[in-house]
Amino acid sequence: MKLLARTMSFSLSGISSRGGYALLAILFVVTLFGCVFPKEPQVLPVVEPISAPVSHGEELRNEIARLEKIIAEKDELIKNQKIRQQSQAHVLRETNKEATRAQVKLHRLATKPGTASAIAEVEASLEHLKQAKISSFDQILQTQAQRLLETATLFYSKDQYAAAMNHVAQANNFISLILDQSRKKVSHIDHFLLEFHIPVRLRTNKNVSLRKEPNAHAQVLSTLKKDTVLVANANQGPWLRVQSDKLQGWVLHTAVEREESRNPEKD
Repeated sequence: MKLLARTMSFSLSGISSRGGYALLAILFVVTLFGCVFPKEPQVLPVVEPISAPVSHGEELRNEIARLEKIIAEKDELIKNQKIRQQSQAHVLRETNKEATRAQVKLHRLATKPGTASAIAEVEASLEHLKQAKISSFDQILQTQAQRLLETATLFYSKDQYAAAMNHVAQANNFISLILDQSRKKVSHIDHFLLEFHIPVRLRTNKNVSLRKEPNAHAQVLSTLKKDTVLVANANQGPWLRVQSDKLQGWVLHTAVEREESRNPEKD
């Protein structure tokens, strides 16, 4: 205010006209209002940040991440399924082992009357099969059962009842295979591995893949031409383990026949 007074005093001393007084009065009022009512501070508007648009490359990365997640979930599902199948197969193998141990224990307790009765049952079963119409593959199994029965009879004649019962049990396994139609289907379920007591000569009836394992998806060791001579030494489900030259592998029973069953007139 002192500065205003000095300004006005200076202005009055320098201005003598009536218009000058009016100008000074206006300046006084403007200055007074400027001191009493200070200017409000100017508020700057807040600018919201604008999100950058998602690029095409980012969309691709997101889609790839989504697909990878789906694939990982499917892989985990398949892995769990395989674990369950392996667990079921393990239970089946353990059950088979338990049954085998029970058979061994039974054989050790074998007596002459029991062995004679078991041999008679196998003879009756084989006689029944002779009257039935069976496939070439089942004839191979029937031959194995017949050979085992003959060996069992030989052991029985020497009073070796445990050994005789062991061969009777093997013969019954082959007979059960002949009567079991479900084992002829190709399946992932584990089957008994039955070693042949007497190797069987076979011949392929078409070109066939010799596989490393008894599985339709197993590695192919070689392709056998039609009329290739083989020697079968074991059976597992619908598969035969055969020897061909220096290779041993597995073929489906439908691809082979007994060599002696061929018609000589075809040669």
